[in-house]
Amino acid sequence: MTRRLLVLGNSHLAALREAWARHAHRWPGLAPTFLGAHGDLLSQTRVQDNRLTPATQAAKLAFRQLNGIEEVDLAAQDGIVICGAMVAAALAVGLWREARWPGLPSLRRAPDLATLPGTMISRRAALAALTDLLESRQGPRLVRHLRAGTGLPIWLASQPRVSAVVLDRPRPEVRAQLAAVRAGDGAELSDLFDAAAAQAAARAGARWLPQPAQTREADLLTGAAFMRDAMRLAARPGTPQPEADISHANADYGAAVLDQIAAITAAGPPR
Repeated sequence: MTRRLLVLGNSHLAALREAWARHAHRWPGLAPTFLGAHGDLLSQTRVQDNRLTPATQAAKLAFRQLNGIEEVDLAAQDGIVICGAMVAAALAVGLWREARWPGLPSLRRAPDLATLPGTMISRRAALAALTDLLESRQGPRLVRHLRAGTGLPIWLASQPRVSAVVLDRPRPEVRAQLAAVRAGDGAELSDLFDAAAAQAAARAGARWLPQPAQTREADLLTGAAFMRDAMRLAARPGTPQPEADISHANADYGAAVLDQIAAITAAGPPR
């Protein structure tokens, strides 16, 4: 049976759209409609009478210029997938900069806990704090926006972690991620992020799709092979990301996510 899916997202949607353009035959059970927009334009929409329509001129231009459509008939869809939308593992690292909790390998190896940076909290508190933070991000907010007007199953897919090229070429903006990896805390932070994201998605009315395991490196990063030659979400297909970009994934990553979507939607709607 063919599953008709509305696949929404910000700039990270480009990886999935590029994978589909190259290898659509790989997913004979899927029939996706891609709808991408930058910033919060996907929230500048209305869901009424089973139709998703732009509510502002800027959103209308994004629908038309980036996707070639005017609106989406939700009655013709079997489900919705939201990709990226600011739900990023880096948020767990931000919490780690301010706090520590039981279960972190760096704690077990520390000769004196008093010398560790940050405030000591419980893991339960860390999970609750990260869940609350993720609930305010674009992905869960968009789930709630759509859920108010549709009963379709919704899945929320992770934003890709930054490129593992930073292991060899460190960048100031990922200093915390590298510190966490070197401290041995990457796996715990990755697990905490996925647990918190799953809770945030569920509270909003969706099911969480974690970043595919085969695309990860050092737990908090994405393998360079899945980031190289990434494309932009642009009116002209095939527009590359800047060479220095470390945040956007490529068509191979998009294919891994489409594999994940094909498997999860074949199993039926989320419960």
